[in-house]
Amino acid sequence: MRVTNAMMNSAVLYNTQAALSRLLKVQTQLSNGRRINQPSDDPLGTIRDLDYRSELAKNAQYQKNVSRGQQWQQSYDTVLADAKDLITQLREIAVTMANEVADDDGTSRTAAATEVKQIFEQLMQLGNHKLEDKYIFSGYRTDERALIASSNGVRYNGDYGSIKFEIDNSTDMPININGADTFLKQFSVLGENADLDVGVTGSTLLSNLHNGEGVDLAPGSFTIVDRNTGITANIFLGFCTTVEEAVNGINAYLTWFGIGNLTARIGDEGNNILMDTTQNGLISEVTSLDVINGGNGVDLSEGKIRLTDHDTIDVQIDFSGSETILDIIDNFNGQVQAAGIPNLSMRINAAGTGFEIVDNNGTPLGLSIEEIGYHSSVAANLGIDGQINPTLVGDDLNPTVSFEVIEGPGTTAADLGIVGEFFADFPGADLDPLLLESTNLADLNHGLGFELGEIKVCQGERTTFLDLGSPSIVTVQDVLDAFNTSGLDITASINPDGRGIQIVNNDPTRSFTIEDVANGSTAMDFGIYGSSDMMGSALALINALEADDQEAVGLLLGNFESAIDQLLYERSSVGSRSIRLESTTGRLVDQELTFTQRLSEVEDADITDLASRLAVYENNYQAALLATARIIQPSLLDFLR
Repeated sequence: MRVTNAMMNSAVLYNTQAALSRLLKVQTQLSNGRRINQPSDDPLGTIRDLDYRSELAKNAQYQKNVSRGQQWQQSYDTVLADAKDLITQLREIAVTMANEVADDDGTSRTAAATEVKQIFEQLMQLGNHKLEDKYIFSGYRTDERALIASSNGVRYNGDYGSIKFEIDNSTDMPININGADTFLKQFSVLGENADLDVGVTGSTLLSNLHNGEGVDLAPGSFTIVDRNTGITANIFLGFCTTVEEAVNGINAYLTWFGIGNLTARIGDEGNNILMDTTQNGLISEVTSLDVINGGNGVDLSEGKIRLTDHDTIDVQIDFSGSETILDIIDNFNGQVQAAGIPNLSMRINAAGTGFEIVDNNGTPLGLSIEEIGYHSSVAANLGIDGQINPTLVGDDLNPTVSFEVIEGPGTTAADLGIVGEFFADFPGADLDPLLLESTNLADLNHGLGFELGEIKVCQGERTTFLDLGSPSIVTVQDVLDAFNTSGLDITASINPDGRGIQIVNNDPTRSFTIEDVANGSTAMDFGIYGSSDMMGSALALINALEADDQEAVGLLLGNFESAIDQLLYERSSVGSRSIRLESTTGRLVDQELTFTQRLSEVEDADITDLASRLAVYENNYQAALLATARIIQPSLLDFLR
């Protein structure tokens, strides 16, 4: 093949340009320290470079988001700590005013009310706290105040939007809390633990006693024993359905078995069955010595009496260890017989009220019973101090009643509250009838009823007054209807315990309070006075202090304890978020270092290698220029052309 001058010139120029290009590339890499300055330098490395830079850019945004999230959590923590301090102040004021006797003109509680108002305003300011010109308790509505107060309550003006920051790949973290859950959360239900103390009436069903657990009537039998007379009455009530039937059944069996000094009836407390006793003074051989002499018994520490004719007969009768009337009789008769005294015996007198000692000798022995010493009182306590001529009729021993109700198979007596022993009128245990919608208000408070009047119900800015003393309100259902048709978003029902009425606030965005009007006590009597949230409790405290109502102030104490617990819970939630953000920050910093290192490995140039290569490429280029100058000899014709 023929090599022409043109071909030679082109090859020389190409090689010279290539040497220059290599020299310039190395010079560029050496000057900026980067191995890749354009995609063609390393296509695969360029892709990796772009991936690492993308990760670093996202990491930087994550760190920015985490930093903002930490600012929000710090703001929440500060606000919640301040709110807790304010609620603690309210609790301290309530404790003081509930336990302190106020001055006659009420100035101390008026001053306390003013202080509480100021604390309430501070709570409102905390609820409307701003960060970066955004209301942090308003959900998505960060340009709107979270809480709005009226004279009757507080309303949440935000929404429940959860603001989330992306803090890692596919990880969105909610960073906000809303004012409704923080300041208006319902920590209790008004009336949930109330007990209206339904009274027991004759028509009360046995199945409704003990809060609906009823009375065990299988088989429904038990025993009543008169321990003074030894009479036992077997009671069977398996056929009964109401309290009246049970009472009548007990009385019928007592009469049938001859126990005439015990009657069952509904107790004066209005919540029990009373075993009504009558003192009849009768004794029997089984009568305990402990119940005679009006229940004072007999002092048997000496235990002896003297039987004497003041001549030849002088015997000491020892009653030590005796427990019953029969023990006294047996000890007397046995020791008289052992002493050889004929035809002398002790028995219960004809009236059945004391002892009788009879001398059946044709000619009475002229015996008498005396105390053995100046300080002894055994004979007097037994009513036999005196002369046997020929009969000594003892004084009445005046025993107290002594009954025992013994449970049979089952638990009928215990369920009726009358099991056990008693020595006087015995009021049984509280039968705790179940509260029903049909229960008459007059049967509440153990059958005494309440003096009902007007109450004030506030839900945020909404207010209604209910007159529970209206003649049209007769039953529990009437009270429930009055609340449920009040126009407020509330639900009134019988509480879970079945003993009272509870009022549930169905609107979590509004404070809720129930208060008495004009010095009444209806709300308190029903156990529904107060508030179910923090802000409502503060407003109720203001009103209670202004009304100089010490009892109402005391009823609010538990609310502030609950409010403090609520704030501590919210603060712990904020704390857990802060910990998560802090740990995320550490992880992001580690990721940033990792990707920076990888980027450096791909992108950064080897300076030592580049310096060596630069010298080589520079020599190559100089050589190329010299070679070109020798090979290409320009002539005058080249310039003319």
